Amino acid sequence: MADAHAEHAERLLDLWCSLALRHVALGSACACGSGGVSLRLEDFELDIVDYLQDGGERCDDDQIAEWFRAHQDLTARQQPLRALLDEVLRERLPAPVAHWTLQRLERTLRSFAQLHGADMV
Repeated sequence: MADAHAEHAERLLDLWCSLALRHVALGSACACGSGGVSLRLEDFELDIVDYLQDGGERCDDDQIAEWFRAHQDLTARQQPLRALLDEVLRERLPAPVAHWTLQRLERTLRSFAQLHGADMV
């Protein structure tokens, strides 16, 4: 199971690295042109990890909830999403926590990819 989690984490890390450089245009124009406000998708990294943290703490599975409560500093890390995936790659998360995290992260990143025209969906 650890190998499957590591492979899954590696695929998600590749997807995130590709997505993180993309931009989101807010307003009337694309950041490549003129006008509007733009953010890079990596600007949402803290929000994604915060979403995982909140969901993990409220999870019905006690092991998952306890792990996330014990690691409330996730968003304080440099590049927290990459750090979390690295923890999975290094097999530092209990299997149920890794599985839960990867499943939610997969949906989130795939959603970003679909919304922002990524060809890696």
